[in-house]
Amino acid sequence: MIHVSGSSKRMCNGVTRRDALTAGGLSLLGMSLPDLLQAEAAGPSLPRPREGHAKSVILVYLFGGPPLHDTFDPKTDAPSEVRGEFGATPTSVPGVQFCDLLPGMAKWMNRSTLIRSAAHPHNDHSAGLLYTMTGKRAAKLESAVPVLPTQAPSMNSVIQYLARNDTRELPASVWMPCYTGWGQSGPRPGPYAGLLGRQYDPFFTACKPYSEKKCKYAYPERVLGDVVLPEMKLADQISLDRLDSRRTLVEQFNDELRRIEQLGVTDRLDLSRRQAFDLLTSANRPNSPWRAFSVDGEAESLKDRYGRNLYGQSMMIARRLVESDVRFVTVTWEVFEKLGVDEDGWDTHRRNFDILRDHRLPVLDRAYSALCEDLDERGLLDETLIVVMGEMGRTPKINKFAGRDHWSFCHNVLLTGAGVKQGHVYGSSDRIGAYPSADPVGPEDLIATIYAAMGIDADATIPDQTGRPHPIAQRGSVIHDILG
Repeated sequence: MIHVSGSSKRMCNGVTRRDALTAGGLSLLGMSLPDLLQAEAAGPSLPRPREGHAKSVILVYLFGGPPLHDTFDPKTDAPSEVRGEFGATPTSVPGVQFCDLLPGMAKWMNRSTLIRSAAHPHNDHSAGLLYTMTGKRAAKLESAVPVLPTQAPSMNSVIQYLARNDTRELPASVWMPCYTGWGQSGPRPGPYAGLLGRQYDPFFTACKPYSEKKCKYAYPERVLGDVVLPEMKLADQISLDRLDSRRTLVEQFNDELRRIEQLGVTDRLDLSRRQAFDLLTSANRPNSPWRAFSVDGEAESLKDRYGRNLYGQSMMIARRLVESDVRFVTVTWEVFEKLGVDEDGWDTHRRNFDILRDHRLPVLDRAYSALCEDLDERGLLDETLIVVMGEMGRTPKINKFAGRDHWSFCHNVLLTGAGVKQGHVYGSSDRIGAYPSADPVGPEDLIATIYAAMGIDADATIPDQTGRPHPIAQRGSVIHDILG
């Protein structure tokens, strides 16, 4: 249900409806509602997809730091204190193995490129998120890197900016199921537009997560719940508190718009006005483009294939969004500490193997496999690039709590589908998975390569709000040996 009144009633997360678009001073949409996706005309634009390039990207971001040893680079010959409790399973590419708890993902290796040598020195969740999403390091490495308007824009925001002149029904960029940090103390840096301006933030959904059992630290509970559209409000100049039940909502919207136009409040509300009001009225319109965020009409068997949990639903919605021409969708694994649900994400300092065995790996394997199958059956995998990554990896050596600690110095990235080589492994890690042994890949290089896979010039510049140019990929180098 989407509310349009001015009620100040608090929601379950303690935020008032009046503040529903605001988190730590940041708009969940990146802008006031009537300015949704309103953009300047200057600067490069998103190219039309060409054959061999990815039209859309679905980024599956495993926040917390997935261990390479227990996912895509098992070290079967390493000592037991490194190797861990899991075995290995062959993939569809001879000689390449995944963790034996990822049999579904292993089948898609022949449609993928696996980077086994991603690395960076920002061994911190927030700093790592910022660096891997923007290609630029935090100004200061600290335990709580703030969100700043001077930071480089995320990949989501760059795509939002490049698509600013498109006529589209939905935003070009979406972040699900909620902004990173929503389930903790506040927003973490990385998803936002930074120096481009808040109007280019991705569209953030909201969610209603829960668990069937009370959560303990690192307890392997599945996160259930739904992705929902955020509760919305109109700009201060528009009030619908005095609704006339005898007249249609559209008529009243038009009256309000004529009134603010007469007041000279804005002269740039055409596309953004339509999108904003489409969202506000979507609950009552069966043909609304915003229905792409609902899985109600999907077959029950398909819901089972994805998994009936928050992340399975998010992956299914991601497929629906790329079908609806959304160009960059990020599905991030959030930590819901405030709710007592899944307090660690992939940050497995304790009980690493219990958590991965009972929750993380089966949920990921099922949802990713269903996403690949679903896209392929619809003819969309050849124009969609799926990226699986985190902000860091985890230590080779298992600690005394049967966990693995932070380790950004070597981790994996899996790229499946359009724009990349098929059945290819790039780079390698050393015997214990501590450091790259060949072809290290930094965040700026990965970002440049993802842009190139989309047909975007990675050497282009984008202007900040003062018109000063900034490199779109933070001077990263395209890795041509990854591109298809």
